[in-house]
Formats: sequence, C-alpha cells, structure tokens
Amino acid sequence: MFGLRHCKTALQDLSKLEEKTDLMSKPQDGFVSRFFNRPISRRITSVLLKFPIHPSTWTISICVLPLIASVFFVRGDYVSIVIGAAIFQVFSILDGCDGEIARAKNLESKLGERLDYFCDFIASLLYVLTLGLGLHRSSEGIVCGALITANEVLLRAGKSQTAVAPSALHESFYPRHRGMVGHSGLLNLGERFVWWLFQLTKRDMAILVFLLLALLGLAQWILHLWVTVAGVSLVLSALALIRASSARAEIVKREGRS
Repeated sequence: MFGLRHCKTALQDLSKLEEKTDLMSKPQDGFVSRFFNRPISRRITSVLLKFPIHPSTWTISICVLPLIASVFFVRGDYVSIVIGAAIFQVFSILDGCDGEIARAKNLESKLGERLDYFCDFIASLLYVLTLGLGLHRSSEGIVCGALITANEVLLRAGKSQTAVAPSALHESFYPRHRGMVGHSGLLNLGERFVWWLFQLTKRDMAILVFLLLALLGLAQWILHLWVTVAGVSLVLSALALIRASSARAEIVKREGRS
C-alpha cells in the first residue's frame, strides 16, 4: 500500500510539473518550437524542475554544444557537417529549457535574458564561421558573421524606438524586432505577409532547415540562405532606425517651434 501511495504521489507531482511546463510556451515561438522543440523541452524541463538548477546555470552549461558542433563543422566532410547540424538542433531544443525553468520558478530577469541572447548570438557566429571554414568558404562565413553582428547591433539600437506595429502582431515578435517591423515599411506588404515572413525565418525554423540541407548534402546553401536573410534584415533594421530617428527629430523640431 505504501509503495502504491508513493507511486501515485510521484505521478501526481510529475503531472503538476507537466502542467506547469505546459504554460511555458512563448507567444514568440515559431512553428518548429511550438510543435517540435517545445514539446521535447517541456519534458526535459519537467525533470530539471526536480533539481535546484538555476536557469542561468542551464544556459551556460549547454553552451558547450555549439563548441562541439563547431569542431565537427571545421572537419568539413558530409558526416561531420550532419553531426554538427544535428548538435545545433539539440542545442535549439535545450535552449528553451532555461526560459521554462525561469518562468516555472518565477526567476525571470533581464540578466538571464541578456545571457541567453548573448549565448545564442555567439552560437550563431560559431555556426557560420566554422561551417564556412569547413566548406572552404571562409570569406562567406566571415561576411555572414559580420552581417549577423551588424544587424544585432542595429536591432539593439532601435529597440527603444516606438513600436508602431499593430498590437495583433506584437506578441509574435521579440521586443528588439518590433521597432524594425513598425518603421521599416514592411507593413506596407500586409500584416499577414509580415507574420508569415517572420514565422518562416525564425531561428528555430532556420536551424531545422539547415539540418535538412546538411542531410541532403547542400550545406553550402546554409551559408547562402543565412547571408541573404541577414543582409535583408540588416537593410530593414538600418532603414527602420533612420526613419525612426528622423521622425523623432521632426517631433523635437516641432516642439521647439511651438
């Protein structure tokens, strides 16, 4: 009887943990995160919540995965590139656990958010630089890394700008993207188009597509696509920042006249 009660209690505790992690999805989740990554990460998080693991500790601990993947990428052969891309897919899944732990334990913080962002940024740079090295396309990898860096700098610079995107779209974007969407002119193409554009170019979608390209022996297209998306994003971010700054300067000018 005691064993049965103990088992039932354990199952109830696990059920409560799973209910907690069911609430851990984010409105910014893309299709891959929502239907593939998140269901797996929730299961992992339900186990991690049984231990005194801090979200930031988890964030730092999984950073070893991009480093390992990079070693495989540098080797440059088909099998190594597939393994490297698969490790990055695992990293993409596990990367959701820190936020889930933070929300479940009420440990969300700006520091944790910045740490997660920094680790993701470094992982992206390692991906393109080492893959470019392995494919003997070092210059393309460096260009891609520079575009990613420049775009992130502009996104951070424009984060404080007023977001003018419709509220219906706000939840789908991270804060640093809202100003860019609102001021770049993207919305002239239609809200639905913008929503789909972001869904299809989110990081979770990209990492999975890159794995599929690696499996198909088309690893060079990973760099081609990343350079294209990063380049377009950079142009839109720069345009948004210029327009927002001009609009703000015009407002200040009018206030000065009045």
